[in-house]
Amino acid sequence: MNLTIDELISDVTKIVTLPEVCHKVTSLIEDPDSSIDEIGKVISQDPGLTVKILKISNSAMYGFMSEVDTVSRAITLLGTRQIRDLVLATSAFDTFKGIPNSLVTMEDFWYHSILCGLAANELTKLCGLRNADGLFVAGLLHDIGQLIMFNRMPEQSQEAILLSMEGPDEYQMFEAEQSLMGFNHMDVGMKLADSWQLPDFIKYSIGYHHHPSEAPDFKQQVSIIHISNTIAVLAELNSDDPENAPAIDDFAWQQTGLDSSIYAGVIERINQEYSEIEKLLNM
Repeated sequence: MNLTIDELISDVTKIVTLPEVCHKVTSLIEDPDSSIDEIGKVISQDPGLTVKILKISNSAMYGFMSEVDTVSRAITLLGTRQIRDLVLATSAFDTFKGIPNSLVTMEDFWYHSILCGLAANELTKLCGLRNADGLFVAGLLHDIGQLIMFNRMPEQSQEAILLSMEGPDEYQMFEAEQSLMGFNHMDVGMKLADSWQLPDFIKYSIGYHHHPSEAPDFKQQVSIIHISNTIAVLAELNSDDPENAPAIDDFAWQQTGLDSSIYAGVIERINQEYSEIEKLLNM
């Protein structure tokens, strides 16, 4: 079945929607007159989400010295935008983890996605980027368009996989998708992020993670996701050899002030963090 990108997103958004708590939390955080208690009350109305937020807040990813035992305390320590992004991450994970497809196991898809999110978190610290809350979420969702295409356009996606494997050297999946369908998984993911009214830096990180220099804004954040994608591939392969993963655009290194010497250390840390975060998201 040949679909346009608008038809594809319209089809998906009829059955894949973020829960109301996401919209309420986002609305409150954007309201300068709202309070931490108000935000905490909205989150606490969802017991499952509350448990996940508290457990992730107490995870090694943040490393607080004392226990975070209430949502209000988590908001105070992490900040409202970081809490919003954790709500988005856990809700999006739950929303998409049940979408079946015949081309990739959900375990493999989320393995790569979580590693990318964790790598983004590490790179944010390394390059000292301020106001970078949410890059874990951007990394987690960077390939979400691919999952939609696998589910709704399996035959064309299978052709794209074969074309990327059999095509010229360095011929990547998104290029095969573009040649066969007229759009790629970055386009689809960005369109979905737009329909969900996700923050622009997440939207652009999804939509330009293979071409960070083309992002209209938030180029440094997009560059972090670009590098994190390659690091995630290397971590999956248990390798720190750049030849084994997609090449990094020089623009991304320039934007972050980093270089390939970070690979081994970041890969070691995200491998240590992965199991805990994966369990928490799958609760």
